[in-house]
Amino acid sequence: MIPLRDINPSRTLPLLTGLIILINVIIFVQNYEEGVLFEERIYELGYVPALGFSWERAISSMFMHGGWLHLFFNMWTLWVFGDNVEDRLGKVGYALLYFLSGVGALFLHVALYPSSEVPVVGASGAISGVMGAYLVLFPQARVWTWIPPFYFTELSAKFFLVLWLLIQLTEGIVGRIREWMIEGEASGVAFWAHIGGFVVGWVIARVWPKEGRGEDWKYVG
Repeated sequence: MIPLRDINPSRTLPLLTGLIILINVIIFVQNYEEGVLFEERIYELGYVPALGFSWERAISSMFMHGGWLHLFFNMWTLWVFGDNVEDRLGKVGYALLYFLSGVGALFLHVALYPSSEVPVVGASGAISGVMGAYLVLFPQARVWTWIPPFYFTELSAKFFLVLWLLIQLTEGIVGRIREWMIEGEASGVAFWAHIGGFVVGWVIARVWPKEGRGEDWKYVG
């Protein structure tokens, strides 16, 4: 289930969203090289729970990705949902939400996998926080959605985001059960990090002072 675009005009230019996307692309391009060297860069810049807490790794992991598709889908999702959240919370509020969601995502992942040696990379935890905030701020907006391989439909943001969260929860729970049964390592997708980031973003949007937001805008469709 992939969001293609939202029908929710933004009143301001999403400069911070664009800057975050640009930084992610630059860091990935600078470090990308197929083979062993790229795997080493993933380990150096990723967050490895078994190595203990590190602010440096926490931040660097949020701007590194495991491949071109990983980067593309994360940045596309951020572009779809980020402009409106940035518009409503302002630059400072949006920046706080983005980074706190990314850190919150890591905390939940580390709490569940404290001894994991698999590096966590990607902006998906922070972007999940943006999605959680979007659910609070624009539940009635419409999201044009691709359900692979051939189905395209328009969904309310509330339906899309709640369904997305339920998918992450299901995958996370199934993954944990599978790991307990076979005593395996964390899966390749950090579903619990997605959940953690989403919850942090949802909470921040709920408690953020209304007077600190942009003017209310209601979707009419």
